[in-house]
Amino acid sequence: MKKITKARGFTLIEAMIAVGVLALVLSLALPGYRAYVVRSNRTEALEALLAAAACQERIYTRANAYDTSACEGSTTNSLYTITVATSNGNQNFVATAAPQGNQSEDKCGSMAIDHTGAKTAAGYGGAFAQTCWSGKTATALPTS
Repeated sequence: MKKITKARGFTLIEAMIAVGVLALVLSLALPGYRAYVVRSNRTEALEALLAAAACQERIYTRANAYDTSACEGSTTNSLYTITVATSNGNQNFVATAAPQGNQSEDKCGSMAIDHTGAKTAAGYGGAFAQTCWSGKTATALPTS
């Protein structure tokens, strides 16, 4: 008489439960990962803005005026476009980093630095801008 052995492996229901658990874990993890990627990409904008501000200050040291023909462009991965605008007879400047493509999801939006070193994000200063410039996650725009 032959001995009957139990089949080994997973049943369809066990496999479906495993797929369901995996889908749940991924649905919870992906938004956090996306926020991390957006936040880490923001460092490119900060680096480019600080470099543009330093460039403008070097120009001002030599010519006693800022010059918009230098220090513009985009970040390494083209996630931000850097522009520099002058005012008051080229005695003031504002360097702005505008997000492009998927980076537009960042709540910090366009970030800027001016000739006084004042830093803004999405047109706001204060604690919101400080959060954005420090590399932390900006959860929502400040209320008026």
